[in-house]
Amino acid sequence: MRKIRLTAAPAGALWIAVLTASLAVRGMAGAQSISGTRPNFETRAELQTELQRLESTNQQSEVALIRERLRNGDFQEGDRIAVIVKGAAGFQDTLLVRSGRRLQLPSVADLPLEGVLRSELVGRLSAHLKQYLRDPEVQATPLVRVGILGRVAKPGYYHTAADIPLSDVLMAAGGPTAEADVNKVSVRRGGTIILNEQKTRMALTEGLSLDQMHLRAGDEVTVGERRRINWGVIIPVVSGLLTVVIAVAQLGN
Repeated sequence: MRKIRLTAAPAGALWIAVLTASLAVRGMAGAQSISGTRPNFETRAELQTELQRLESTNQQSEVALIRERLRNGDFQEGDRIAVIVKGAAGFQDTLLVRSGRRLQLPSVADLPLEGVLRSELVGRLSAHLKQYLRDPEVQATPLVRVGILGRVAKPGYYHTAADIPLSDVLMAAGGPTAEADVNKVSVRRGGTIILNEQKTRMALTEGLSLDQMHLRAGDEVTVGERRRINWGVIIPVVSGLLTVVIAVAQLGN
């Protein structure tokens, strides 16, 4: 990731610039077929390559995130997947991942998702449906429920496509408030910081998707607050010090 420093003001302009850049990336990605591997979903080979690089630089927090994805996959109970199946007996629905990480499908057997990555979903789903339907054309968009908390206009939990940039999700939450510090955005999982402020800032600058940041359902993105200067305390202290300095100077004369 490139290390580009973001300043705290003006916050709105910075977020608009980040959003514009991320939308340009999405526009290029949109030219590719939804039925293939999505550009913003990391493949198993890409994750393995990234894992080797991170292990060589001893970045243990991200190493743990990737190992968990490769071992258990991306889907959890309660996740939602928007599915469109074209062709005979096709359907369109937002489906729920049930107990045992199984995707419940209408009129056919459930699809096991244990160990499946988001980038592998369309292929697995197509192969599964071909057992029951003739030449199904499958589109699938995994949704992830993430918390956007802290200094944003509309804090809360949002179901969003996993292949869009984090900046888009932050803007969906109303963007930063006047008190927000864009240098103080971090990601937590179960109370533990999994991506610190530096890594999250770099991810925003790069326009990385939630998938590329290794986020999963329940993760919380927190926007911190700018450090405030308490002039009500500082001014009297400075004034008092100046009074002392002036008095000492007068005594010296």
